[in-house]
Amino acid sequence: MKKIIYSLVLGTLLLAGCSDSGSSTSSGGGGTGTLSTEEVQTLVYMREEEKLARDVYRTLYDRWNLSIFNNISESEQTHMDTLAAMLATYGVADPVTSDTTGSFTNPVLASLYDQLVARGSISSAEAIQVGIFIEETDIADLQKAISESTHDDLIRAYENLLQGSYNHLQAFSAQAG
Repeated sequence: MKKIIYSLVLGTLLLAGCSDSGSSTSSGGGGTGTLSTEEVQTLVYMREEEKLARDVYRTLYDRWNLSIFNNISESEQTHMDTLAAMLATYGVADPVTSDTTGSFTNPVLASLYDQLVARGSISSAEAIQVGIFIEETDIADLQKAISESTHDDLIRAYENLLQGSYNHLQAFSAQAG
């Protein structure tokens, strides 16, 4: 009996010693624990990156009236909603303070929006290349986010978005010929 109690106490102490108040080692998934500083930064960035994609695609749809931009912008809205839910789950402030097209909290993404819209306004073919660039960038960023996360629910969300981005890339690539 003493061995069992000793083992339970030792196990509890070991588990308690593994937790770090600055980050979560939880992989329990259901929004349990807290996100590390890096996970918060990545989640916040990914939320706005999905808005960038949606906003660029909406703008290029208005410019070229190509249905691919309308269809994929709707999917990007779903991606944004998924990440907004993750922000809420973990009590992280949403960087999307305005749903206005082209409005970003992150100045790098604001500048990138302007650059991509300018490039995509040159021709419809160039607009398709902008779509390819956005999806390739999103894929790389999502892969990095997945590799750095310790939360199963967040990893699942990123993996679902990654699959969507692969589908978008395939659609844009098919349009490019």
